[in-house]
Amino acid sequence: MNKGYTLLELLIAMTLSLFATLAITKFFITEHRIYEVQENKAEAYQTLRGAMNMFTRELILTGYGLPPETEWITRFDEDEIEFRTNLRNIISHLSSEAFSGQNILSVTPGTGGSFEKGDVIIICSDIHTNICEEHTLLKDGAHNSMTITSPLGTAFTAGSRIDLINTIGYRHQRAERELQRKIDRGNWEAVAENMAEDGLFISYRDKDNQAPLVPADIRGIDITLTVEGLRRASATSTIMLRNSL
Repeated sequence: MNKGYTLLELLIAMTLSLFATLAITKFFITEHRIYEVQENKAEAYQTLRGAMNMFTRELILTGYGLPPETEWITRFDEDEIEFRTNLRNIISHLSSEAFSGQNILSVTPGTGGSFEKGDVIIICSDIHTNICEEHTLLKDGAHNSMTITSPLGTAFTAGSRIDLINTIGYRHQRAERELQRKIDRGNWEAVAENMAEDGLFISYRDKDNQAPLVPADIRGIDITLTVEGLRRASATSTIMLRNSL
């Protein structure tokens, strides 16, 4: 005759099953937490990598297309920088001589359409390269023409170069915990989120590795970005302004 389980045996079996279930549950909870930490860490580094790549790629172009006498960096703080460059290498040339007092410029075929109303341009003589003027476009460029808001102060020969000037800014917006970017007349837009309180730190060096007194003295820039979520992650990059060397 088969003998059934006693109440004690059932209680022991249930207790053992409960301990096994708790152990398995704890294992999966631990693994899930480890996965979340690793995922958050990977996301943080991905955010840092993307933001830093964009920041440094544009910053290294500071002064590109601008003559040495032009102010390349217009703001340099610990948590904000503003610099100028011809970001997309948009250039044109005068197709005929432009005289002092003139505000409509004839340019080489097909290049005027790359310029838009409100764009800042710089015109430099092809003979005397130190003679340059900055102007703002009154309206969109036509195929062979550009109209500037104020007349030329000097004459420029045919072939003189015209460069578009982009003004780019990066800043740490603490209230929104964002690294933000702005170009020309656009709005500030987020490049990276979850920035730490000290999320952006910028230091500047002159040719003697000293703190520069004026923007024109800046030769090197060190950037540190820090994000903060479940884990804190930082990245640092050093930029040498090659167009100033």
